[in-house]
Amino acid sequence: MSNRALRRVIFAVSAVAALVIPLQPAPSRAAEPFEINVIVSLTGPFAFIGSAEAKSVLALEKIVNASGGIKGQPIKMIIQDDQSNPATAVQLASGIIAKKPNVLLGPTYLASCLAVAPLVTSNNGPVMYCFAPTLHPAAGSLLFSGGSSSNDQAKAQMTFLEAKGWKNAVLIASTDATGQDTEGRWVDEYNSGKYPGLKLLTREHFAPSDTSVAAQVAKMKALNPDVIIDATVGTSTATVLRALKDAGLDDLPVMSSLGNVIHAQMDQYTTILPREIYFVAPGFISRDITPKGPVRDAQQLFYKAFNDQGLDPDVGNSQSWDPTLVIIDALRHVGTGASPKQVLDYIEGLKHFPGSDGYYDYSDGSQRGIGLDAIVVCRWDAAKKTWVASSEPGGKPLKK
Repeated sequence: MSNRALRRVIFAVSAVAALVIPLQPAPSRAAEPFEINVIVSLTGPFAFIGSAEAKSVLALEKIVNASGGIKGQPIKMIIQDDQSNPATAVQLASGIIAKKPNVLLGPTYLASCLAVAPLVTSNNGPVMYCFAPTLHPAAGSLLFSGGSSSNDQAKAQMTFLEAKGWKNAVLIASTDATGQDTEGRWVDEYNSGKYPGLKLLTREHFAPSDTSVAAQVAKMKALNPDVIIDATVGTSTATVLRALKDAGLDDLPVMSSLGNVIHAQMDQYTTILPREIYFVAPGFISRDITPKGPVRDAQQLFYKAFNDQGLDPDVGNSQSWDPTLVIIDALRHVGTGASPKQVLDYIEGLKHFPGSDGYYDYSDGSQRGIGLDAIVVCRWDAAKKTWVASSEPGGKPLKK
C-alpha cells in the first residue's frame, strides 16, 4: 500500500489508524495488560471457523500492542474453547461474567450465542459481540452480531440465482440452530414474492450427527433441479457434499453458506467438491472490485496482516476481525474502565466506520452495523485455491 493510501486510512478510521500510529514513549512502569475475554470453538464441528477467529484476534492483539495498546495499556486476549457446545459456552461465560468485564467477544456460532445471551442481559453486561451473523439481537441491547444478517444473505443468494437463470432449486438443511435459521430466513425471503423466476421444489433435513443423507439427496435428484441450496455449516457440509458426489449430482451448481468460506474446510473437502460451488461471503472477498477509498484500504490492511504470515484470510478471520476492531475503537474512546453501558452507547453512535467488510453504521438498530451492501456471492476457484467474487455487493452477478 502506498504512503498516501495509508495516510487516508489513518485519517478515515480511528480504529485502523490507531493500529499504525507510531509508538509513544513507554511509561516508567508498564501497565498491567487489559484482558479481553474471547469464547470460540477451537474443537468440535465449528472448529474450522473458531480456529480462524482465534488467529484473527491474536493477530490484532499484536498489532494493537505494537501501536501503544489502549491509551498506553497493552491488551491480552484470553481465549477459551467452548468445544462447539452451548453448555460449555454457558459455563465459560458464567465464570467470565462473575469478574464483571465490560466486553466479551464471541462465541463462534449461533447455538452458543443464544445460550450465553440471557446471562449477559440479566447481568447488565458485558457488551457481547457474537461472531455469528445468524444472531438477531434486539435493538439497543447489549448484544451485537458479527457480519451481515442471514436475511441479507438470503436476499443476495436469490438475487444471484434468479439472475443466473437457475429456476428450480432444492434445499437441504441441518436441524441445528444455524441450519434452522439459515433455512428459515431463506424461505421467508423466497415467500416474499420478489423472485417469480425461482421455484423451490423441496426442503430436506438431517441431524448434524447423521453420517449419511443419501435418502434426502435421492429425493432431490428425482426432481431434476437446476441448483442445490446447502443450508449447512462445518462438518454437516461434508456430509452433504459427499452424498451429492455419490449420487452423481456434483455437476450441478451448489450455493452454500457464508460460514463455509474457510480454507481448512476447502482443503479437506477437495475430493468431494462439486464442479461449481458458490457461497455468500463478506465484503472483504471483493477487494479486487471495491472502489478506491477507506473500505478498500481497510481490506488491504486486513489482507496484509495475514499475507505477512503466509495466510490467505477467510470468513473465520473476517467474522472476528471487524467486531474486535469496533470493540478496540470503543475502548480507546471510553477507556478500559468504562461500564458496559458506556461501551454500548459509544458503539450505538458509531457511523461510517470503514472495516474489511464495508462501512459500519450502528444507528439503524440492527446491532451489526452492516447489511446487504456488505454481502457478495463468490465462487471457489480450485486452481487458485481461493474464492473469487462472482457478484456485486447485494448479489447481482458481475458482468463478464
